[in-house]
Amino acid sequence: MTGVRITSSPGESERDFSSTLHPLEQKILASLAVTGPASFEALVGATSLNEDQVRRALQWLVSKGFVEVTETTKSSLKVEENPSELVLLDRLEGSKSGIPLKVLRESFTSESEFSAAFGRARGARWVKIEGSPDQTVKLDVPAGAEGLRTLIRTISAGGSEDDLSAEQVRLVQDLLKRGILSRVETKVTSISITDSGRAASTPSSSVETIDKLTPDILSTGRWRGKSLRAIDVEAKAPVVFAGRRHPVRDFIKEVRETYVSMGFIELQGESVHPAFWNFDALYIPQDHPGREMQDTFYLKGMSDHKMKRQGEVANVAAAHETGWKTGSRGWGYTWRIEEARRLVLRTHNTVLTVKAMSEMGGKETRAFAVSKVYRNENLDYKHLAEFYQMDGIMVGGGLNVRHLMGFLKEFYKKLGMADVKLWPTYFPYTEPSLEVVGYSRAAGDWIELSGSGVFRPEVTEPLGVKVPVLAWGPGIERLMLMRLGLDDVRALYGTDLSWLRNRVELASSKN
Repeated sequence: MTGVRITSSPGESERDFSSTLHPLEQKILASLAVTGPASFEALVGATSLNEDQVRRALQWLVSKGFVEVTETTKSSLKVEENPSELVLLDRLEGSKSGIPLKVLRESFTSESEFSAAFGRARGARWVKIEGSPDQTVKLDVPAGAEGLRTLIRTISAGGSEDDLSAEQVRLVQDLLKRGILSRVETKVTSISITDSGRAASTPSSSVETIDKLTPDILSTGRWRGKSLRAIDVEAKAPVVFAGRRHPVRDFIKEVRETYVSMGFIELQGESVHPAFWNFDALYIPQDHPGREMQDTFYLKGMSDHKMKRQGEVANVAAAHETGWKTGSRGWGYTWRIEEARRLVLRTHNTVLTVKAMSEMGGKETRAFAVSKVYRNENLDYKHLAEFYQMDGIMVGGGLNVRHLMGFLKEFYKKLGMADVKLWPTYFPYTEPSLEVVGYSRAAGDWIELSGSGVFRPEVTEPLGVKVPVLAWGPGIERLMLMRLGLDDVRALYGTDLSWLRNRVELASSKN
C-alpha cells in the first residue's frame, strides 16, 4: 500500500496522509526529510526514540511505501594477533649486542612458533646469526619490517582496504592465510524517505492532532481545538499469537480423560524413590544391567536408612534369593539391603502403581499415573533422558492376558491409534509379557509404544496381593510421534516457535 485513503462517503476528497500517521511515524519522516538517508543508529539518535520504537515505526512506514530500507554488506579487516616475526624483532630491538639463540627460543611459547617467526625474519633478512658455538641473533636490516608494521597499524586503526597498495594487498593475503588477520562482514543499513513519504510528512493543516482520548484529556478539556488522529481502516491487523498449552500438555490431558472414562483413578507421587520400589519390588535383580549408572540417575551418597529387612521388604528379599513362597527358585544371589536403600530418580511410573498395589492389598482396582521419568539415555529420534510415561494397572480376580490385550486395543483406539500390534517379549517382572508397537510412516519404522504383561507372583505375592495384576507403561512422547506424524521425538521440545504457534489440534488420523 503506497498511500492511505480514508473516506467517510463516496466522492469525499482524499485526506492528507499526515493525519493518519502515528506519532512515531511522524518523527521518523520528519527526521529523514531533514537529514536525508540515514543509518538505523543515526535515526535512533536523531529522533530520541529507542531502538524498538524506531524498528516498529519503520515496519509501518515500509509497508505504506513511505520509506525505503536498503542493506549492504561492508567487509573490513581485523587484526587477531601480532605477527610472530614482529614479536621477535620487538625483543631484539632492545638489545644492541643481540640475544643468544637459545634464550630467544625459550622466550616463545612453543618451538613451532619460534621456528616460524625466526624463519620468516631470517628469510626477509631482518636478522642474522653471529658467533660460534654460542650463536647470537642480531638485527640486520630492521627497517625492512616497517612495511609490515605500518600495515598492522593501519588495519588496527580501521583503515580502508581500498586504500592499500599492491604490496600491502599481497601481505594481507598472506596474513589472512596465517590467521593473523580475519575478514569481518558488517551489514550497513540505509534508510531513506520516498516521495510519497515526503508528501505524507507535510501536514495540510496546522491544527494539532492527538493520538487518543484519555480520561485526563476529556476531563480537562484539552481536546478542544485539536483534531483526533484519523484511523487507517485499510491497515493490516497485527498478527496475535494467543497463549496456548504445549502439545504435550494437550495430549496428557486427553490421556487422563481417556483413563477416567474407562473407570481408572489417578496416582501421584515423588520423583525420588528408594531402589527397592523402583527395582527390587518389581523382581529386578540387583545385578541387572538396567540398574547400572549408565541407565539410572542415582542421588550421590543418599539412601533411605529407615528401610529395614522386615515385613514386605523381607518378603521381596526372600523372593529374590530363594523364591519365597511363590514356587519360584528366585534369582539365587545374596540380596543386599544397602542396594535397595539407594535413592534414584524414578525410571518408570510402575514405581507408583506397584506401591499403590501394595497399599491396596489386592483390592480390585484400576489405577494410572502420568508423570515424568528419568533415564540416562543417549538422545536420538526416539529416546529422551527425561520424558512422560503413563503407567497403569488393573487388579482383580480372574484377570488374564486376554483381558490385557482387549484393554490395550480399546485404549489405543480411544486415542486414535487403532493400528497397533502386540508382540510377545520378555520383562523380568511380568509373565506373559507383551510389547505394543505401532508403525510410524514419518519415521519409516515400527516404534515401541509400551511394555505390558501380567505381574509375576514374585512381584505380587511378597506385597500381599493374591489376585492377578495387569500392568503396562507407554511413553507419552512416542505416542505423540504417531499422532502428529513426527519423525523425531526431540522436535516436541525444540525451539521452533512457528510450529508451536501454527500447529493444528492433535489429529487422530496421523498414524
